[in-house]
Amino acid sequence: MQINTMTIDNEANTTLTVYLHEEKPEFHRIDKRPFILVIPGGGYGFCSEREAEPIALKFAAEGYHAGVLRYHVGEHRDFHKALADTEKSMDLIALLAEKAKIDQSKVAVIGFSAGGHLAAALSTLSDRKPSACILAYPAILSSFAEAMKIKAPSLDMCVTPQTPPTFLFSTFEDNVVPIENSILYLRALEENDVPFETHIFQKGKHGLSLGNKWSGNSEEMVDPRFAKWFELCIEWLEIIWSQAAVETTQKIEDVWQVPIKNLYAIEANRSILLEHLPFLADKSRYKIIRSLSLNQLCEFSPEKFTKTKISQWVNELTWNL
Repeated sequence: MQINTMTIDNEANTTLTVYLHEEKPEFHRIDKRPFILVIPGGGYGFCSEREAEPIALKFAAEGYHAGVLRYHVGEHRDFHKALADTEKSMDLIALLAEKAKIDQSKVAVIGFSAGGHLAAALSTLSDRKPSACILAYPAILSSFAEAMKIKAPSLDMCVTPQTPPTFLFSTFEDNVVPIENSILYLRALEENDVPFETHIFQKGKHGLSLGNKWSGNSEEMVDPRFAKWFELCIEWLEIIWSQAAVETTQKIEDVWQVPIKNLYAIEANRSILLEHLPFLADKSRYKIIRSLSLNQLCEFSPEKFTKTKISQWVNELTWNL
């Protein structure tokens, strides 16, 4: 394994340390590997070592290339500069991609606490979004940003349909970041139809990291049940990336087979759909049928929707393959 540290900002000592697998004859079946960018927490006061290299090495053991970002903290704390650090890290990963054989369609970010705040910011505010976002007991709200002595918006208000699929885990008993932060972010993901998986464990203090004895700095930071998040996360990543590969190769040519949410996402279609299906303006009703195709809508409620009626206007819809 090659371990290299690249400087992002000399004055603030911000760096990206990468852990790259080397090509070996025994691994000839492996072409490109996914990459995980690790952003440790520390309330923007410092970067927690418990949420840095141990996380990178855990993912490396699963075959991932990994990187640890140490961003603007302490006397240099500045949200916008820290976000710029994450964006520069994404640029560096892209530059390494060809030589290190990084699969650029599988670059994920994982952030812990304040690092979760940065990971969520990268996933919502930046144009250098990862393909997947993992949030560990994240700080999300502007009220908590004030507590961390930074100026940042409530990131739940920044979620859009372009926010990447998200895996979020935390604890109900978190004694530092109120669970409200996670719940409001999850609500925003749902409102924007962003796929997510969440595990909110009832027990557990803030900052559990991997939850094992190697990353816990005291007995109360060792929690075998909480530690299950890692295995669940690896499974989730495999699921979303497999699904993305299928969606990339799968083309739907018949407009009748396209999910209504995909048709509605095209601005030219909205007025047409709202004219003939006015109930779509009601968010709660829209959610009930958004994943259905027009064919399925007719099957779902044949007394209200028939192919004869829909055929009168369906050709007005735009569908770009």
